[in-house]
Amino acid sequence: MFGYVRICKDELKVREYNLFRSYYCGLCKSLKKEYGFASRMGLSYDVTFLALLLSSICDENTKFLPERCIVSPHRKKPIAKNTDALSYSADVNVILTYAKLKDDWHDEHSFKALLCLPLFFGAKRKIKKKNPELLEKVQLHLANLSEFEREKCAETDRLANEFGEILKEIFYASPNTDETQKRILSHIGYGIGRFIYIMDAYEDIEKDKKEKSFNPFLLSGDAISAEEVRESLMFTLSEISNSYQLLNIKRNKPIIDNIIYLGLSESLEKVFNTDKTKEKEINERSI
Repeated sequence: MFGYVRICKDELKVREYNLFRSYYCGLCKSLKKEYGFASRMGLSYDVTFLALLLSSICDENTKFLPERCIVSPHRKKPIAKNTDALSYSADVNVILTYAKLKDDWHDEHSFKALLCLPLFFGAKRKIKKKNPELLEKVQLHLANLSEFEREKCAETDRLANEFGEILKEIFYASPNTDETQKRILSHIGYGIGRFIYIMDAYEDIEKDKKEKSFNPFLLSGDAISAEEVRESLMFTLSEISNSYQLLNIKRNKPIIDNIIYLGLSESLEKVFNTDKTKEKEINERSI
């Protein structure tokens, strides 16, 4: 979906990587079971992280059963099965994928997004019945975000805050968590949302400039300092890690540590090290 919340594969043991893949495949199976085959096209590592994190702080033990799948039809592999964390993460995946398709059609007139949207109508109806409160809250913040974009808001932090609120609501509403856990999770979700929005906007500066698409960095009227944006994101990552340390992780800690401390930083460096010698400076540009 966004692709910034990932593992740092080189630093994981083979066993740990295979375990992460078991959750990824488990989320894929949950999507198919609850929302049909088409819903799996939005499967993401970002939401797999949510499933892994929620599975790792609850008392419910995850079962792993050998199964075949469409990617590996001839060989069975262990797949995480039927937990509340996976079911909730499947809900989240559908909500975010549907929102992303609508956004791609609205902003970029993506023909691919237009073709895919009808495939999610049934899934959205199910979500409206199963988790109407979460859907309503996410849609409210998305509507606010769309309004800011229509107004051509140039305040990147304001926009990032609104996207952070979306993930804050998602992490807070997680099942089988007490109020203390929910507050900690909401801080983690908010930080990740802010990180994703700013990373995505910064990485897309040149593309959005060429396509005349909305991007707050292009509207600010000020020179864009890559180092300032990077420092802001580094601060956000430190806030995420500080909140994460307050959680009681009961299992899978090496994998989650890898994502929080290495994977997110690796995503950051990948974007900002694309061209170290050339800082992006855009002056008084308008869409």
